[in-house]
Amino acid sequence: MKTISHLVGCLLAFALILPGLATAMTAPAPAATQNDGLSVVTLNLYHDREDWPRRRVQILETLQRLCPDVIALQEVIQREGQQNQAQWLADALGYEWRFVSTDPVGSPMRYGNALLTRHRVLASNELRLRPLEDSRTAMRVRLAIDGRTLDAYVTHLHWKHTPEGGQMRATQLADLLPWIASESDGVPVLLAGDFNASDEAPELAPLAERFDDGFRAVHRGRDTAADTTLDPASAPPMRVDHVFVQRGAFAVRDSQRLFQQRDRDGVRASDHYGVLTQLQWLPVAASAQPWRDRHLSPAHRAALLVAAMTQDEKFQMVRSYFGIGDKRPPLALGSAGYVPAIERLGVPAQQLADAGLGVTNPGGMRPGDVATAVPSNLALASSWNRDLAYEGGRTMGRESWQQGFNVLLAGSVNLQRDPRNGRNFEYAGEDPLLAGRIVGESIRGVQAEHVVSTMKHYAMNDLETARNQHSATIGEQAMRESDLLAFELALGIGEPGSVMCAYNRINGIYACEHDELLNRILKQQWHWSGYVMSDWGGVHSGSKAALAGLDQQSAGETFDKAVFFDQPLRMAVAAGVVPQGRLDDMVKRIMYAFFATGAFDMPPAHGAQRGPIDAAAGLRTAQQVAEEGSVLLRNEGGVLPIAGDVHRIAVIGGHADRGVIGGGGSSMIGWTALGSNAVPGLAPTTWPGPVMFHPSSPLQALRERFPQARIDYLDGRDPAAAARLAAQAQVAIVFATQWSAESVDVPDMRLPDNQDALIDAVARANPRTVVVLETNGPVRLPWLARVPALLQAWYPGIGGGPAIADLLSGRANPSGYLPVTWPVDESQLPRPQIPGLGFKPAQAPADTIDYDIEGANVGYKWFAARGLKPQFAFGHGLSYTQFRYDNLALVVHGARLVASFAVHNEGARAGAAVPQLYVRVPGDAPAPLRLAGWRKVTLEPGQSQRLEVEVEPRTLASFDSATQQWRIAAGAYQVTLAHAADAPAAQASIELPATVVAIDCADARPCTAPAP
Repeated sequence: MKTISHLVGCLLAFALILPGLATAMTAPAPAATQNDGLSVVTLNLYHDREDWPRRRVQILETLQRLCPDVIALQEVIQREGQQNQAQWLADALGYEWRFVSTDPVGSPMRYGNALLTRHRVLASNELRLRPLEDSRTAMRVRLAIDGRTLDAYVTHLHWKHTPEGGQMRATQLADLLPWIASESDGVPVLLAGDFNASDEAPELAPLAERFDDGFRAVHRGRDTAADTTLDPASAPPMRVDHVFVQRGAFAVRDSQRLFQQRDRDGVRASDHYGVLTQLQWLPVAASAQPWRDRHLSPAHRAALLVAAMTQDEKFQMVRSYFGIGDKRPPLALGSAGYVPAIERLGVPAQQLADAGLGVTNPGGMRPGDVATAVPSNLALASSWNRDLAYEGGRTMGRESWQQGFNVLLAGSVNLQRDPRNGRNFEYAGEDPLLAGRIVGESIRGVQAEHVVSTMKHYAMNDLETARNQHSATIGEQAMRESDLLAFELALGIGEPGSVMCAYNRINGIYACEHDELLNRILKQQWHWSGYVMSDWGGVHSGSKAALAGLDQQSAGETFDKAVFFDQPLRMAVAAGVVPQGRLDDMVKRIMYAFFATGAFDMPPAHGAQRGPIDAAAGLRTAQQVAEEGSVLLRNEGGVLPIAGDVHRIAVIGGHADRGVIGGGGSSMIGWTALGSNAVPGLAPTTWPGPVMFHPSSPLQALRERFPQARIDYLDGRDPAAAARLAAQAQVAIVFATQWSAESVDVPDMRLPDNQDALIDAVARANPRTVVVLETNGPVRLPWLARVPALLQAWYPGIGGGPAIADLLSGRANPSGYLPVTWPVDESQLPRPQIPGLGFKPAQAPADTIDYDIEGANVGYKWFAARGLKPQFAFGHGLSYTQFRYDNLALVVHGARLVASFAVHNEGARAGAAVPQLYVRVPGDAPAPLRLAGWRKVTLEPGQSQRLEVEVEPRTLASFDSATQQWRIAAGAYQVTLAHAADAPAAQASIELPATVVAIDCADARPCTAPAP
């Protein structure tokens, strides 16, 4: 719908363009009327000239008239306090946009290039062509255009002078072309924009064999100096505006200059020089299996493939088999699920792996297969680092592909409403903005490796107790502003190929039979094209579930009462109860996901092609997540970091001599490159166990960090012995663990196994006691007043030992910030008592869970609404340096509210800060306080930096159930710049008009329009 509405706007704009503008341009009829071709504008903005505010009007009017399919912008700049030029044009045109720069996010000035398009973006991923110091990067943006697929590439690099004559040369092509070959793999390729080189430059030679140059085709024989954007008096002739297109896919039809006349004030026309290139799609050779043609869009390919399937083949696609145990299908690799291939049509088998925190190998049934055990998602969310989330996703996607899997059951985005939820370690905290963005980036990373990722567990699967039947009670507005907003954001960023519906009921209806959630919201309002798969044991009907939006039943022969999507569904389709079109739609959605992610065209490694994973790369990523995601909660008296000249340390408890604990259930990683369970035999040893300790010893790592010190270890079973050892040490470190797992909630917030008494005894014996928590979430801290230093390490994964040692020793500076509010105890929770928690509970679980108690006021919002003081606030985290935030300013750029502020490192160490923005909305909104944005920035000692944060519009809005719209009320909005939810640094207010937030979930980019 976005493209259609925009084309109407293009045509209207064309009719309204001022007559005088036409004399300043030469251009054919609007591209919107040319459905057999592709129009590309390459436009050089020449940095941020002071006349940009006036020039942009002429540029916008020109682009509105042309309505090009793709716009490649060069020399785009974003300075502090100014809106990115590409973003301004994209907002004004209604285009999607991607910006690529060698300058890190958070820099006061970012200089780079951008790509804008009026078509749907299917996926985008970025490549650092060389290490960061080499200052070169590129981005692939896959587009769906009128039934075709196109990979457009935008690059950015810093120029280097040659020793001979000082000319600048572009040398990135030798690195870019292999990446294009591996990523696009047959999809037509467009390179538009920044290829600065003279006509004779050898750097362009690699393009000669595979690509046609639209610029060269039209401008051959002309004086290149006349075609430059740079002044020949100050720079040698250089060519900028190239359009390279893949031979065999396009033909250059026409190319013409834009802005050929001088502006009215005499500014050179070349200061915003542009070229319009018209391309013609070349006919695609007829094929007996046209769905294999990568020129076509995923939706078109899926429709062609389904049309060629028999009815039996269609039914084969809508159910999976359990891939574990003696009864698994012969070709199943040995994991959560398997769907057989359709060899006559080239449809690959679907091999599904559990992968909440890495690629699982249940029971070690695939000998030799190991994977990276990444830290818990709470640790990832504590990093507040979207780039790191993407890299973590790529690690899981890459390793699953290498082990033969093309569907990863990843992307857990349920909110933490209660610290006792046994599965919190798989989720990303309590706030929908933070959780949605972090998990969305992780999903995007998985699918960048040509693996379909799920997003789960949709929805309201916020407790494990009686999860197969309990009903979550909650109103629509509250659900849309909390859990569903997290899903909506994650879906827009990650575009998951599949969504997994949950076990539980929502307002009395099973999630996998929920027409409102699956059809109306997910598929219709959010315009999502993928398929819904059930959780294992989550299906209760055939026709009812299919009509409600379920597309694939998971392992029904093992987990459900019947294989509802076999004979029962066949009978329903034959009788017309379920239309044939609905069955076809189910299969189309499955195939769409495989085409859109590349999983169809680039099947995973198998057989002899399967090689060892890059364990070293996985370990580096896991350790970085553990370092950035561990939160220093308390550090009284500067106990941490431990001084380098310390000569005696006591390490106590938590099996720190062996490893670090991990969560149980389907996400458990039992086999890593460093070995298996370091502490075998701990109960429970059967599902959802066994209790897992990854072989990453903090004790061993500490001994490596402090080779001069005597470091003694006790297991902590005897608190008195531990106290005696602690009294003899300069520093005592107690490791405390809490195991939790899928399918069961922890009974309370206490540390198990008498660990509170252990910590209390050690702290009384040694005033320099450090506690390291490895837990599922917040726990009670009755000994906190006696413990000067507290580090929350969550479930730190296979790199946990070295990460913890680096943080305690000061090799790494803590930069984690809480993604959850830390209650003092259960009395501060919306439900202090929940019956049926834990193994063998004394009480039966309740049939319903009343989430209307807090509604959308989850976590810090609940504490603010009730005036409660938590143990530690959402967003809290300490560092070994000190940061100051000030000079908050608010400005409206078009339809966007942007905050700018200064961050100062006033300490003696380099460190990373996460300044957070909270907005308080006017009126009587049920949830008036919301996290609205953040930035993570690393600063050297004494360094200051001014940053910008764009406020997420949906955090300014309330969801109107009557109109099904996000509406921003007119009034004064208070924005707080803060260190944490309870630690304001500066405040500012701004008046906003009443507006409606219009969402295009293809890329989660909202825009606003005046409210009717």
